[in-house]
Amino acid sequence: MIATTLRLWLQRHVLPPHALSRLRTRSHRGLALIAVLAIIVAGTAVATFALSRGGHARTVPQSSPPLLKAAASRRQAADWVAAQVSRGVIVACDPLMCNALQQRGFPAADLLAINASSGDPLGSGIVISTTAVRSQLGPRLATVYAPVVIASFGTGTYLIQVRAAAAGGIATYRSAMQADLLAREVAGRQLNRNSGIVMPSSARADLSHGRVDARILITLAALAHRFPVQVVSFSDSGPGAGPGVPLRMLTVNAPSAGYLSQLLAFLRAQRPPLRALISPHSHGNVSTVQIEFTAPSLPGLLSTGVSA
Repeated sequence: MIATTLRLWLQRHVLPPHALSRLRTRSHRGLALIAVLAIIVAGTAVATFALSRGGHARTVPQSSPPLLKAAASRRQAADWVAAQVSRGVIVACDPLMCNALQQRGFPAADLLAINASSGDPLGSGIVISTTAVRSQLGPRLATVYAPVVIASFGTGTYLIQVRAAAAGGIATYRSAMQADLLAREVAGRQLNRNSGIVMPSSARADLSHGRVDARILITLAALAHRFPVQVVSFSDSGPGAGPGVPLRMLTVNAPSAGYLSQLLAFLRAQRPPLRALISPHSHGNVSTVQIEFTAPSLPGLLSTGVSA
């Protein structure tokens, strides 16, 4: 049957009748060879026809807009966490987010992967809320494990939230945060009365309403004890942070080179939890220094008597 089909195909498309008569006298091996060649030719023709009719369908599709949006939110969140979150804080995340953090140098030992086979994110200090994590933990994410949003990226389905975990349970955590807010308000009002600190009215309002991280309050009091302090602003509670999340950055003026040198020496001599990220910036003869503490904020420092 194969030989007959081959002969008819060759007769119609390739060889004249006198050539076919010679082919019929060839050995079986010759027919087999011709059959192989015919199959190759036919396969090439079919492939060419398919490419000519639908070659564009074989093109590898580009990433869809939803995937691009999800990747952008994940990238922004990973960049922020890698730059802002303390090393040694356990970060619970889905496998994709954990991988993105590792690529940015976040220690693998500080990551806790959340997936279908994992348990609850107990023991973590930060939970990164992605679609996968929200699907896994459901409403318990906000009501049990991590009630406070300290940063967020993207919107809708592509929303990624960085949440502070509730150490000791939700009731204990909320009680500690409320006590810390009251202590920050008291300390802020005391700093507002310090004649050695010059600051704009917006910064005074931040102090009196307890919006400033306890580590900044302790550092600011220690600085004012040594030399006059010119506060520019308090800032950096994280993009899209929830209400009540403390401001973790203090920006001060350094009016001279000598002042700048003393300020940097003092800040660099501090130890955790009062060791800050320091960024000096020159503006002609005057410099500013950004003093930023890592996330999350630590409740209870004012009541434990930590000093700079």
